[in-house]
Amino acid sequence: MKNRKIIFVLGLLMTCGLALTCCTKNGENTIVLIGTEYYIDDILSVIPDSLQTSFSADFGSIPEGPVPPKIEGSYVVDPKHRVSSNLTEYEWPLQTVEPNMYMRFANQHNGIVKMDLNEATETVTDTVFVCGNGSAFAVYFIENKSYEIELGGQTYHAKVKRGIVMKGQVIEDGLKDFRYATIIMKSEDDSNGLIAQYPQGSYFIYKDGDGLAKREVW
Repeated sequence: MKNRKIIFVLGLLMTCGLALTCCTKNGENTIVLIGTEYYIDDILSVIPDSLQTSFSADFGSIPEGPVPPKIEGSYVVDPKHRVSSNLTEYEWPLQTVEPNMYMRFANQHNGIVKMDLNEATETVTDTVFVCGNGSAFAVYFIENKSYEIELGGQTYHAKVKRGIVMKGQVIEDGLKDFRYATIIMKSEDDSNGLIAQYPQGSYFIYKDGDGLAKREVW
């Protein structure tokens, strides 16, 4: 009887321990599922309600879940293809190859990860959100960007707020079926209409040309 009690207690401790590995502290006293902490934004926060249907049709389903795979590492999107947008092709021609995009993920913990993202000549470093399940993942964040534009000898100041979503599957060679999307949430400048801005709600979707964002140190 004593041995049975010991086995029962050990089994109970193992069960509780397994449950707690999928949970974390949310503030001081509340235990919540990993990936649902108060400091983690919902992935839908980067996709305006008005775009939910059309964006999902072009981008496809977004892997969601509280236990994403480890995406840590360096990757290159080569070639980077623009494949979809809700603007007309005249405004934003599709099937265009753009400069390679480089990504580096580090210090992944629960639903957050540090990201370095290089597009053309600019590198952005930020802490972003990651979700998913199994080998499938999604990375998402909101970017606030300020820049200057020279026009007719005058310098104008512009700001843009973008929602950014990435998705794919982690495999040994890199990120399979990689997709990358940017969504214009707000844009403004002080040019009084001289500078054309993409309208709020515009989105642009890209993929790796051969379907795999390969691992590459940069």
